[in-house]
Amino acid sequence: MLNRPIEYNPLVEIADWMAHRPSDWSDEAFEVAHNALIDTLACMIAGAPQSAIQRLYALVSHWGEGDVTIIGYSKSLSPPWAALLNGASAHVLDYDDNFDPAKAHASAVLVPALLAVGEEQGRTIGELLDAYIVGLQVMGHVGQAVNPFHRNRGWHATATMGAIGVAAGVARLLRLDPDQTAHAISMATSRAGGFMSQFGTDTKPLHAGFAASGGVQSALMAQAGLTAGFNTLDGDHGLRKLMVGPDVEDRAREMMGRDEHGQSTSFLPGRIADPLHILAYGLKVKRFPNCGSVHRALDGTLELLEAHKLQGGDVDHILVRAPGSHLRNLQYENPQTPSEARFSLEYNLAVALHQGQVGLADFTPEAIARPEIRASFAKVVKEPVEKLESEFPTQVLIRTTAGDTYSVKVAMPVGSRQHPLSRAQLLAKLDDCCGHAGANLPLDQLHNLLERADRAQKISGLTRLLKSTEPDPIT
Repeated sequence: MLNRPIEYNPLVEIADWMAHRPSDWSDEAFEVAHNALIDTLACMIAGAPQSAIQRLYALVSHWGEGDVTIIGYSKSLSPPWAALLNGASAHVLDYDDNFDPAKAHASAVLVPALLAVGEEQGRTIGELLDAYIVGLQVMGHVGQAVNPFHRNRGWHATATMGAIGVAAGVARLLRLDPDQTAHAISMATSRAGGFMSQFGTDTKPLHAGFAASGGVQSALMAQAGLTAGFNTLDGDHGLRKLMVGPDVEDRAREMMGRDEHGQSTSFLPGRIADPLHILAYGLKVKRFPNCGSVHRALDGTLELLEAHKLQGGDVDHILVRAPGSHLRNLQYENPQTPSEARFSLEYNLAVALHQGQVGLADFTPEAIARPEIRASFAKVVKEPVEKLESEFPTQVLIRTTAGDTYSVKVAMPVGSRQHPLSRAQLLAKLDDCCGHAGANLPLDQLHNLLERADRAQKISGLTRLLKSTEPDPIT
């Protein structure tokens, strides 16, 4: 790299760490990464036959063939287009995990991108998991330097932080040197964009595809010798200044030392790997196929219904007091489409009241039109509290028609590091996603490969099990 800056530069520090950090991660770190792989495969399988993905495939499949598997389809494409399609599939049902430091859906961008490049390059699952751990770390480190203000301003961090994390992960997989790695990450900042105003539309899952594809392209371009600037992370016109804003500097300083997923709104020298994010923060794996901001309220509602043997007709109303940032994500009080329903507190709690569960089958046009569900929207009362999510657990209060009141507080949802899903539960989710999608996949072989967690296995040995042998759906 020519003219490396003399003063501290977070981009240089990240690139040097990435290029020299050995892959001797703990078994626990590899296990969390492997579980994220299983969970994301499940989400991609379930998402592949969705209408938006079928339309995207019909378009992209003509843009250039390659050697990379498209989950659920017959054609193979080049890595950037495969990452675009598989990334959108992973995110389209909002069943994919959340990653708090970056405020992003991390695995929906990292896994499709690493599968695409890794399959083409003949890499192993162990190499993919190593690159995942590194990409997650960089995504989180950069995310901590801009959040929570970045997210609260309305940026969709899956698209912004996701592109940067993917560029880092793919650079690691390609074994780029420090200079190439810095160029890849820097270039990815020019691919970082996406607004929360797209929630509830086809473009929202495209954000994951855009980030996966953009990160892949950035790393491959850096490998080919294209260059980028040094000050794209923390310069006067860099990502942190532009995507956080100078008007929050005083509030950002006030946040220092507060426990909000390590978010400091600044780059702290010497902290790139302190702590290791995959273990310190982990991932929030979803047991419901909807926006993660509804999960604490859903967990609390289901806990109260079960504990007190309540049926939907027993409930007069449900009061949810939650961080304002959560409730603002749940913007559809009267959803008209399945996509809108995934971002509706009213719909999801009404379904929970009537069924005692929320699943994939609840997000179809027929399901969201059920009159008995829509009649229960009025039972849901919400009260935003302007505190950080780590400062204020979601409070759920149920008042029955008999006048009894029950309440619970939920700080972390099921599926988080504090309440993880087991490997068996993740494989059951995989089976359920296959069944919902009508995917005719060799599940016994998939289970065997994924349960063994053989890091020496070639990625192509996994992806060949995920390729459709049937005619592609007509779109």
